[in-house]
Amino acid sequence: MAQWLRAFPALTLVGGVIFRSLAASAAEPAQQPSAPAPEYAPDTRGQDDLLALMPSERDYLDAQVPVVLSVSRLPQRLDEIPGSVTIIDRQMIHASGARDVADLLRLVPGFAVSDAFEDGTAAGSYHSQIRTMFPNQMQLMVDGRSVYSLYLAGSVGPGLQTVALDDIERIEIYRGSNSAAYGARAFLGSINIVTRDLVDTHGVMARLSGGVGEHGAGVEDWGLRLGGSGQVMQNSDFGMTGWRLSADRRRDDNLRGASGSLTVQRINLRTDLNISVQDQLELRAGQSQIENWLGREDNPLPGPHTRTITTGYAQIDWRRALNEDGDLLVQLSHTDEDVDELTYFSSRSPLNRRYYSDIAWNLSGRARSTNLLAQHTVRISPSLRGVWGGELRREETTSEPLYDTSRSFIEDFTRLFTNIEWRFAEDWLLNAGALAERSSLADKDEIAPRLMVNWRVADTDTSRHTLRAGVSRAFRPVSVFERNADIRFKDPNTGADIGYMYDASLGGGVEPESIDVKELGWLVEAGSALSLDLRVFEERLHDVVIDNWVNKAGGTADRGRKVFTYVNGEDFDVRGAEAQLRWKPWSGAQLHYAWTQFESEQRMRLSPAAQGTAVPTHYSQSLLYIQRLPWGLTASAFYYEMGDRIYSNDIKYAQPYSRVDLRLAKALRLDDRWWSGRNAELAMTWQNIDGDDVDYSEDNPRYFQRRVFFTLQLGY
Repeated sequence: MAQWLRAFPALTLVGGVIFRSLAASAAEPAQQPSAPAPEYAPDTRGQDDLLALMPSERDYLDAQVPVVLSVSRLPQRLDEIPGSVTIIDRQMIHASGARDVADLLRLVPGFAVSDAFEDGTAAGSYHSQIRTMFPNQMQLMVDGRSVYSLYLAGSVGPGLQTVALDDIERIEIYRGSNSAAYGARAFLGSINIVTRDLVDTHGVMARLSGGVGEHGAGVEDWGLRLGGSGQVMQNSDFGMTGWRLSADRRRDDNLRGASGSLTVQRINLRTDLNISVQDQLELRAGQSQIENWLGREDNPLPGPHTRTITTGYAQIDWRRALNEDGDLLVQLSHTDEDVDELTYFSSRSPLNRRYYSDIAWNLSGRARSTNLLAQHTVRISPSLRGVWGGELRREETTSEPLYDTSRSFIEDFTRLFTNIEWRFAEDWLLNAGALAERSSLADKDEIAPRLMVNWRVADTDTSRHTLRAGVSRAFRPVSVFERNADIRFKDPNTGADIGYMYDASLGGGVEPESIDVKELGWLVEAGSALSLDLRVFEERLHDVVIDNWVNKAGGTADRGRKVFTYVNGEDFDVRGAEAQLRWKPWSGAQLHYAWTQFESEQRMRLSPAAQGTAVPTHYSQSLLYIQRLPWGLTASAFYYEMGDRIYSNDIKYAQPYSRVDLRLAKALRLDDRWWSGRNAELAMTWQNIDGDDVDYSEDNPRYFQRRVFFTLQLGY
């Protein structure tokens, strides 16, 4: 199967050309557009419809191409954006059988995904062969609000758990440096999770999932959503236009390799208000809590214990339509993050060789951030439009266990940005943008520019071809933890130091990271039937911050006498290509394919056996196939393959692995008495059919087990 999938890109290209030609010659009469179908509407087709039909001519002429909202801060079609974007839409989310956003990132070219919650939560990293425990080189947003974990050194992990999949409309992933639009955190790219419009979530939705897996694994999930329309005051434009309240829980029991269960709980509220004909307010608030067990019985440092990450937020967006050519957005948000991780262990001190009991393993603390954004979008002429604005952000981190001080670390950011889209000829489009950022803790200001030219090289009756070429520069300042980490173990009676784990001061002064990117792209669009995006890139990375071991008396790392610190690594190049394909090969079918291969000059550091060895060539691919069947059935299959890789902290090589998931769903129409008019869906999902996969590390493996679970969803 793996060999066939490696040949898949060429096969699909040939097949796409053949199908496009056949569809154009078939010339079926165009159909009138219909109202959108409910998320799991029943299918009343008979058995005769099992015969596969070719896509109609309308599929290739469909002008309803996706509009991307978050790449340059301008709403743009795929052939207008300055780079490559993956859109995971509502149908893909529902059909995938995934239970969190991290799992969905396997559908994105270039992403490596971890299921382990050992380092905060499951997380994904892009183009990062050697990563720290907390992947922190992506900007992660929910409805435009930054949700990366300030406490966990900027990790995207907890933020990926912010909202339930039931509330997500689509996920926009920009593959490539996007600091020109969003600043430091968008060093390697950006992810924007767009929640569903309130009008699409009116009524009641209830979901219940349960299942079992190998080695006693258990799945226990539930979700509940209430939504309704508001009421505008008579003879006035003021009033509430809609609201949504959702709550859900995800629970995994008996995870192989973990010492206990995993529970994720969320509650989110959104309300929209009209203030006037021109003005609208969007109010959002919510809280998430992630509780998981860490450690192992056979490793007393620190042994089994729990970590709880509780995150609360509030956000208000004010949108004002200035005129037909301009609008204004002002966004104010605040986030609180609390981490509770405390247990006790017994050990001999590496400093004085005395044996101590009840030594505290304490990584608890708190972080908070407040962000104010003002953004003005304007159309200057039919061929020229742009966006400009500014952002003020304050981040505050407090943790005596992490920094050996009770004082708070406060960092203030000031950002100014602009992006211009200029159609200087009929088939030529120029995107130019830049962002300037000042940090109160940095020695100098940073500027991130981007320039991209899009050329519509061909526009036929059935397809549109666009070539892209561009360059960009991005940066990422050193995080508070990378700059100030100081983790010590204390005598439980006197408070004196008896051991050390982290000491950032020994890194010698870490400088900000930077990256220079050159890329070429080719986009082929054939209405809603076919879309192919190919990206070829060269990235030059400078001063990437990495973990390192250094000698220190009393150190506990590497079996003693060493501690972790952070240093700047050597500059290196990353070169490669990636492609994604969206294709409707026949009636009722959708196919989504992603492929990536790149080579990196980066070298291994921490493992003595592999020190100085080049990291392996990255190879990955994924395939999601969705097929609507008669009798209200929908089947989907998901395949993911990852080549040679490295465990977190670049300790050791990890073996290649693959994963196969299947899902079968039956849409139901409930017509009896009280249930009349209500929709329902019953689904069965098999995950990891091809066997357990090892994650996290070779010495402390975590396994994603084979499992099957059922989901019943009711909606009214």
